[in-house]
Amino acid sequence: MNPRKACVLRDTLFVVGFIIMLAAYIYEPLIIIGAIVMFSGLIPHFRYNRCPHCGKQLGRNEEKYCQHCGKTIDG
Repeated sequence: MNPRKACVLRDTLFVVGFIIMLAAYIYEPLIIIGAIVMFSGLIPHFRYNRCPHCGKQLGRNEEKYCQHCGKTIDG
């Protein structure tokens, strides 16, 4: 998985988890499920959000170039 897809998956899981947590207003146990979905968004962030060239974490970098090695981020 490339870093761009990992960011999209992370953001999607955060939004879906947040919506589930809002639904806890109607059915209270949904807050736990929503929290699990939200925190599962951290898995693709830390696992796949790396530069394909130097292997360092990109952090919040949404640019086309790695801030460590300066090469383009594919994807």
